[in-house]
Amino acid sequence: MARLRSRRFLTHAAWVVVILIVALTARSVWVAYAPSDPTDGRMINDTLFYHYSAVELSEGKGYVNPWRHTPTAQWPPGYSLLLASLYRVFGPHVAIAWSVNIVLGALTCVVLYFIGCLALGDAAGRLAGLLLAVFPGHVFFSSLVLSEVTFTFLLAVAMLLILLVARQSKDGGVRLVILLGAVVGALALVRGQGLFLVLLAPLFWWLSTADWRRALRLTALVLLAAMAVILPWSIRNYADMGSFVFISTNVGGNLYVGNFEGATGRVVFGAVDWANERYAHLSPEKREVAASNLLLREGLKFMFTHPGREIELAGSKIRALYQDDEEALRGIPNHQAGETIPGADRIADVANGFYFAVLAVSAGGLAYWLRRPRSAVGLPLLVVGVFTLGQLLFFADPRFHFPMLPSFCLLAAVGVVWGAGYVRRFVPRLD
Repeated sequence: MARLRSRRFLTHAAWVVVILIVALTARSVWVAYAPSDPTDGRMINDTLFYHYSAVELSEGKGYVNPWRHTPTAQWPPGYSLLLASLYRVFGPHVAIAWSVNIVLGALTCVVLYFIGCLALGDAAGRLAGLLLAVFPGHVFFSSLVLSEVTFTFLLAVAMLLILLVARQSKDGGVRLVILLGAVVGALALVRGQGLFLVLLAPLFWWLSTADWRRALRLTALVLLAAMAVILPWSIRNYADMGSFVFISTNVGGNLYVGNFEGATGRVVFGAVDWANERYAHLSPEKREVAASNLLLREGLKFMFTHPGREIELAGSKIRALYQDDEEALRGIPNHQAGETIPGADRIADVANGFYFAVLAVSAGGLAYWLRRPRSAVGLPLLVVGVFTLGQLLFFADPRFHFPMLPSFCLLAAVGVVWGAGYVRRFVPRLD
């Protein structure tokens, strides 16, 4: 048994090394080929905010708007804090952010390998990890100073912990549950959608064990641990912003843009300007909070008073969310300077072909789950379902399906392995 365990460990270690090498190589080559530098004079966007807010933090100036130099809670702080900790040690170089994306992107592939091994076996794990390692849309984001790669890595870690907790005995796994709660809190501080896991985890535990009481107990512990991570930031917001802000103030604007008279399901630039103008007499931080609260109320009011329109918008949002997988290609060049990515059209065709092929094959994972509804395959399905429905509350963009790519790779791997098993059983019958 000791020799068997040792052999199995060596096999896992070898596959981890293979997946890491493939993933690191693909991302490093891509960043060298198509880097995206937020300091190159491009139009103000999220990449500029993340980089320059991290610079301000690394210099001890606090979490401030890098253009007004006043306290802000416009974006969740997790990604900026991560960059700031590294900028403080190595200097405020964009290459540090690229390195973070390369390393965390590759580690996401490794975590996915272990999730796949737990979900259906080693073959599914190997295929899922390798699919994500070379997934063009996942690789492309390595060039962008955005929170997607960090968020998706933490989401994959949370998925692995959810699976491990489900496999514990009835009274076991408390430390794993507390760790899961801490990861959920960190997820929410990177992107607020991380709180979707507070709904997702108990659904999976209930579906996989049929023990709803245990699922609720575990969820309460997850929520407590997550709040312990988040609340210090809420206290900071109250002290610096003058009002209670749980995580960030962009929730009001994002919800309103997806739900107002002129909503299209996608981003509508300038849609929230009127709210900021209404509170122009306030200080920047107070204006930020007041405008967010107003936009949140108006967006919710529209949702509840226009149910027919909301159904129409839901279809538009889903189309926008999944329409293609080339969003990173659009964000990498400095368009104001006339930059382009060499061969961008051909690269986009390859990326979209890979993306839609994986989505098509992932239907096999759904078919497998329908036959075995208590299997671990329900977890990536829940991730796709919950995050898709959650996005319907806001506006949609192809960029926002990025955290679901590992789940699609898992489902595709399950579909391939399951289908291959059927073929192997069928071929001998033909002989």
